[in-house]
Formats: sequence, C-alpha cells, structure tokens
Amino acid sequence: MTQAEVFRWLLESTFASSAAIVLVLLLRRPLRAAFGANAAYLLWALPPLAVLAASLPARVVRVVLRETAGVIGVGGAGAVEPLATTGSTTAWLLAGWGAGAAALALWQVAAQRRFRRSLGAVRMGGDGHLRAETSAGLPAVVGLRARIVLPADFEARYRDDERALILAHERIHLARRDVLGNALLAALCSAYWFNPLAWIAADRFRRDQELACDESVVARNPHARRAYGEAMVKTQLSALPAPLACHWFGSHPVKERIAMLKRPVPGKRRVSIGLAVAALVVTGGSFAAWAARPPVTTVAVAGQAASAAGAAASEPASRTITLTATRQPAREVVLEAARLAGLHVVDPQAVPEKPLTLQFADMDAGIVMQMIAEECGLVASIDGDSVSFRARTDAQSPLAPAGRQADRDAHVDDPSRWLAPPKYPADAAANKVTGKVVVIVDVAADGSVADARVEKSEPAGVFDQATLDAVKQWKFQPAIKDGKAVAGRVRVPVNFDMDAPEDAASDGKA
Repeated sequence: MTQAEVFRWLLESTFASSAAIVLVLLLRRPLRAAFGANAAYLLWALPPLAVLAASLPARVVRVVLRETAGVIGVGGAGAVEPLATTGSTTAWLLAGWGAGAAALALWQVAAQRRFRRSLGAVRMGGDGHLRAETSAGLPAVVGLRARIVLPADFEARYRDDERALILAHERIHLARRDVLGNALLAALCSAYWFNPLAWIAADRFRRDQELACDESVVARNPHARRAYGEAMVKTQLSALPAPLACHWFGSHPVKERIAMLKRPVPGKRRVSIGLAVAALVVTGGSFAAWAARPPVTTVAVAGQAASAAGAAASEPASRTITLTATRQPAREVVLEAARLAGLHVVDPQAVPEKPLTLQFADMDAGIVMQMIAEECGLVASIDGDSVSFRARTDAQSPLAPAGRQADRDAHVDDPSRWLAPPKYPADAAANKVTGKVVVIVDVAADGSVADARVEKSEPAGVFDQATLDAVKQWKFQPAIKDGKAVAGRVRVPVNFDMDAPEDAASDGKA
C-alpha cells in the first residue's frame, strides 16, 4: 500500500471505530437494563468489526465516457503538476502515528511483564490451578494461554462456597476466551492511541466483561448472591494493570458489580432476545461502516481507449466479456480477460502483479484491456488476435488533458464529463443562481484526491461545498516524474449553469 492509501485507511477506520464506540456507549446501559449484562457485552464486538469493515475493499465504480470527455473537469490549467509537500506531510504524519503505536505496544508488553513478575514464583497446585506467591489482583485468568492463577492465601481467605463461586467466575472467562478479547483491545488501543474514545471504550469494555461474567455466575447460582458479594469484598485489588489478564486492578468496578447482584437476573428468553438485538446492532453497524466508505471511481474514455488499443473497429467491438476480480494480480486478470475474448497475450510478464478489484458485464474487450493497462501505468494494443502491453507516456493517458482549451471546462450542459457531477444546491436552483468555482486539488501518487480547497468562487460560498463534495470522489491521472507516478496539484474550474438541457439542474446535479 502507498502512504496515501495507509493514511486514508487510518482516517476511515478511525471514523468508523469512533462512530461504533459512540453507538455502543449510548446503547450499553439501556440494553443491560432491558436484557442483561451479556447483551451489553456483546455490543463491544462492533468497534473491531467496524475497523475490519473499513479495511475491506471499497465499492469500485468504473465509468466509461465518450471521447470528448477526456479532460474530466481539468480545464485550462493543463496536466497535473508534481507536488512535493503533500507526500512529505503524509509521511511525517504516518511516522508519528507509527512511533506512537509502537511505543504504546511496548508499554503494554512491559506492563504485562511487570504484573507477571509481581506474582512471584507461580507453581501448579494440587487442584490443577496455578498458585502465586502474592495475593493482590488474584484470582485471575492470565496470559494468552489463559490459565487460572490463584492467590497464595486462597483457602485461608475464602470459605468453601466462596471458592466455588470464584472458580466458576474464572472458568467463564476461560470458556469465553476473554483474554483474547483483551489482547484485541490492547492492539486497538495501540493502533488508535491518539483517539480518546479508544481509551474510554477500553475502560467500559473491561467493566462490561466482568458484569457479564457475574451475571452468568448468579444465573447458575441464584441463591448464592450474598456469598458471591462477600467473596468480591475479600479480594485485593492490584495496582498493576495487565493487558492480557482478567484480574482485579485499580479501576475495577467492585461497587457496580455488587450493586448488580441486587437486581433480578433476566430469564433465558429475555437474554436470548437481548443477544439477538445486540447481534443485529453489531451486524448492521458493521455493514454501515463498510457502506459509508466512498466508492473508488475510475474512468476510461471509450474512444481514446479503443484508439490506443490500435485495433480495427470491427475487431474489439465483436468481443464482449463479463469479468469479476477481487484483489487479484493484474497479470492473472489480463490472462483471464484474454481467454474470455479469445486473445493471445504476447508478453504477460510486462503486466505487474498489482492487485485489482473490478467488475465488467458485457464490456468491449478492447476497453477492458485498456482500463486494466491504465491501472498498471501501461497501454494495451490489440493486433488481430493478440494483445500486447507497453509503457505509457502522459500523452497516451485517457485522462490526460487534450489541450489548453478554456472551453473544455466541465459545465452542467455535459454532465457526462464528470466522474461524480456536483449537486446543484437547492436554494441556488430555486433562485436560478449561476456561478463558477475554481478548486485547487492535491492529487496523490495513486491518483486519489489527497486534499481540495476553493481558490475562488462566484458568487462566494454558494457552490463551494457542493463542488468540494464531488471533487473528493474523483480519481485523476497522477503526474509522472522520472518514470514514476508522483503527487501533484491541478486547478479545476467548475461552472454551474441553469441553461442545462434535459433539466439537469432540476434533478439536483450540476
């Protein structure tokens, strides 16, 4: 992944996880009151799944435009110019994030080792459980191997009934593999160390983990509430937190846990409904985190692609193929497309192993080949039943400007010139206001929009936001320096005109 892609993933996953944490914080108490602590604990599956959803490939929208749309909203300013500052700023930000994540991960490893050393010599007891030389923070389930560690004075401190309840509590931690959940929590806190919501979530997660475990113990031993509460009071808190342990430490919610013992335990039917509701929230929230990601929009110009392919008009037009690929190497995709079209790839080694995600249905094989080539920085040429690939020059790019003509700016009278047309503001449309916005776009090395800002607009402020919302979804042909794609900058003029044919303004598009 490029630096721009990593930075974009970090931003998108931070927003997704933050929204998930806020939702869980809002729902955990009402859900616990209605359906029990186990339903509230299940909600905490949403933040890591939201991060996973934000890491999956986004929807890919591929647009084939007419030959006249070669500029794609890049007007008289010409081609994308190299820009040095954008990449360096991203690199510094990523370096700071990586340093913070590594430092926090090391700190958590050190904290786990300090807690382990604080237990003293740990030996196997006659009951099959480990015994420590100390008592603070114990009993606990410790380590990725998840072993129950009992305090040195376990028999002296607790009565027989209390010992049975405590062991039942720790065995529930083992059965649920709660230590693995704590390990995932530690990893997420390390990755999102800069997000205060992650630390709030960490504290509430550990609280709900213990409350859920207590609820299960009380449900199985409904007449032992008093003994269970007395055992909690007798347990000594540890001053040392351990990321990979279910133990009693400084912020342990003892009062909250004892207060919960006074409330009735929900029945099995209500618990099942609560778990179903929580699972529905987790599933829906995870899908929403993926669906909210902006789609990746790429473009090919049909006329130029066919011309660059160098094929006769009758040849590629008669070859239509249907092809789907999800992060497959470009070389494999080319070979599969050639097989479907009945073409021979002259030099498949010229195509890199870059992963591609795309989908075509009944698409001209020549355009497919050229679009794949465009993604790889190549040009495809079809000669009879053979297709070959060669390095591309800027002039051969389907997205390269076709001249320095001011009249090639994108207007509302030709919305096909845009990858994602700006929406005409409703107030402006109602008052028949027209105008123009000039946007400065910082283009990343992968062609995505790293940043966009308004240089000038007429009338000021009317069309600015609509233009920026559209521009940020575009994908440009990056600048080339020393044969490599580099970050760049381009000036994009956008005209808003009420005289559009086919009532373009009435449907909200510019």
